[in-house]
Amino acid sequence: MRTHVLGAGPPSLAVVVGQHGDEPCGELAMERLFAADDRRLTGEAAALFVVANEPASDAGERFVDADLNRAYPGDPEADAHEARLASRLLDVVDDLPVLDLHSTVSTAEPFALYQRLTPRTRRLLSWTGLDRAVDIRTEAGGLTQYVDGIAVECGRKGSAAAVDTAERVLRNVLAAAGVLAGDPTISDPTAFEVVERVDGAGYEFLGENFVEVPAGTPFARRGDETLTAVESFYPVLMSTDGYADSVGFRARRLGPLSGLPDDD
Repeated sequence: MRTHVLGAGPPSLAVVVGQHGDEPCGELAMERLFAADDRRLTGEAAALFVVANEPASDAGERFVDADLNRAYPGDPEADAHEARLASRLLDVVDDLPVLDLHSTVSTAEPFALYQRLTPRTRRLLSWTGLDRAVDIRTEAGGLTQYVDGIAVECGRKGSAAAVDTAERVLRNVLAAAGVLAGDPTISDPTAFEVVERVDGAGYEFLGENFVEVPAGTPFARRGDETLTAVESFYPVLMSTDGYADSVGFRARRLGPLSGLPDDD
């Protein structure tokens, strides 16, 4: 793990990249931003950048011993590299709100994920400029379970478009946070809430993420077997080959983020 500070003064925001070594979009966007001639700092605020799992990134693999984003809160005495790393990373980001950049195989369209809706999380969601935000607290684990923060799925893993999106989101958030000069796009994303994981291996996903599947409609197929929606839902992170043991997640649409209350 290595860290960089961009801007002046103590950081008010942490940006985490490279939790998964086979999702390079965040680190590439960070490097592109650091090298950009058009980058203009305000001199009034700073952000902490954390390049999380360097051994996994060097190997081009998701992890070394275990999935880092399922290893929190970690254990400094653990045998697994990622369990030790998780503990260190939480110490490094401390109480800062966190923007965590990822990519996926399920969709090219970017969206944000959160596990608790606090004022700081809500602010970060609006600062991304994105149209969709997903409450995924039904899935235990993940960095955003332990910090005020969000994960952004920037697009298809390994694509140039995911790097472009990661840089766009990063610049927008940093401008909204006062680190970069410029006028950010502030959005009010449509919120969705994951209600359950759809288990099963070897299924072909027949639908489209964030497009409603009406009740009675087949949405996945394995040979002659189909999975049919008992009630209508919105697919999230569903794909043919994204997970070894599930198709993805069923979600319901909540409406504009601005209409949702903060967590108690």
